[in-house]
Amino acid sequence: MNDTHFISKAVSLALKGKFNTKPGVNVGCVIVKNNKIIGQGFYEKYGGAHAEINAINEVKRKYKKNFVSQLAESDIYVTLEPCSKKGKTGACVNELKKYDFKRIVIGAKDPTQNGIKNLQLAGYEVINLNNQQCLALNESFFYKAKFKKPFVRAKIAMSSDHKSVLISKKRKWITGIPARNDVQTLRAEADIILTGAGTINEDNPSMNVRSKKIIANKNFIQPERYVFSNNLKLNWSAPFFKLPGKKVVVTSKKNLPRFPRGINDISLMSLKRNSGSLSSKDFIKKISKLNINNILIEAGPKLLGSFGDNNLIDEYIFYISQEKLGDKALYFYGGSKQLNFFDKKLFDIVDETNIGKDRKIILRKK
Repeated sequence: MNDTHFISKAVSLALKGKFNTKPGVNVGCVIVKNNKIIGQGFYEKYGGAHAEINAINEVKRKYKKNFVSQLAESDIYVTLEPCSKKGKTGACVNELKKYDFKRIVIGAKDPTQNGIKNLQLAGYEVINLNNQQCLALNESFFYKAKFKKPFVRAKIAMSSDHKSVLISKKRKWITGIPARNDVQTLRAEADIILTGAGTINEDNPSMNVRSKKIIANKNFIQPERYVFSNNLKLNWSAPFFKLPGKKVVVTSKKNLPRFPRGINDISLMSLKRNSGSLSSKDFIKKISKLNINNILIEAGPKLLGSFGDNNLIDEYIFYISQEKLGDKALYFYGGSKQLNFFDKKLFDIVDETNIGKDRKIILRKK
C-alpha cells in the first residue's frame, strides 16, 4: 500500500463531514505505522476539532499510556495542509510538532496557511501530493482563495424548449421527483441560497434542505437564505421567512418594514441600484468580504439574467424535462444578453447524466 492508497482513505473520511463543515473545509486524516492505520479522524463540524487532532486523539484513546511511542516514526496523511494560524481552534502545526512523525503527507496545499513551511522549518519531512481528489473536496474554498469571490452556481429546472416559469399557477413542477431530490444535495453544499422576490411571492417556497438523510446529522446547519427585493413587497408569511435559519433581505432600502410575528434571525443587506434594479455586482462585492465560499442561485429569469449578464455565474446546473411547454411558460433567462449556453467557446460541459426521466447537464464558465 502506497501514499495514494492512504490519502484516498483520508478523502473518504473527509466526505463524512461534507454537509456539516460550511463555511469551513472538508478534511480527513489517517495515521499509519508499519503499513497499518492506527488512528483516523475528520473535520466533523464547523468550529470543531480539526481532522489531525481527531486522528491523534484516537491514537491516544487506543494506546493510552503508549500513544507517544506509537506516534513516533508513523506517517500522518491529511487531505489539506495543516493550519498554521489560530482560528476557531488552535493552529494544528503546534500539535503536530509535539510528536516525532516520520513523514507528514499532505493531499493539497492550503493557500491561506503556511503549515508546510512551518513544519519543514521544524525539521519534518513534508510531502505535498497535489492530489486531485483532495483538491475536489474543497473546490469552492480554493476558488474563493484564488479569485477573492465565492463560487456561484445557478440551478435551473426547465423544459426541453428552455422554458422555466409556468404561467398557470395550477401546476408547480417542471421536472420529476428524482431531479428535485438531487437539488437537495446542491442546497446542502451551499453556504447561501439566493432567490428573488418574484419566486417568494409566486411559488411560496421554503428554499431549505429537506433530505431526511442529510438533516438527520446532528452537525448539519441549513444554508443561509437570501432574497433580492428592491421594494420590500414580500410575502412575509412564506415558509422562506418562517422556517428556522438565517435570512437576509437584499434591498436598496435602509430598514426592514414591520413583518408578522414569528420571523426570527433576519437581517438586511443594502445594495446600490443599477438602472432601477439591485446591483448584482455590488452584491458579489459585499458578499466576498464575508466567510462565504459557495452560493446557489434558485431564481426566476430576471435575477438569473442580472447575474448572468454580469458574468458572475461560474456554473449552470440544468435539469431538463422531455416536455415542451411552448406558450405555457416563460424562457428561463431574462438577461439582456443573448447567451448561447451550449456554445463551447463560453462553457464546458463538465457532466451530463439522467436523473429519473430528466436530463442533468452541468456547464462551467471557461
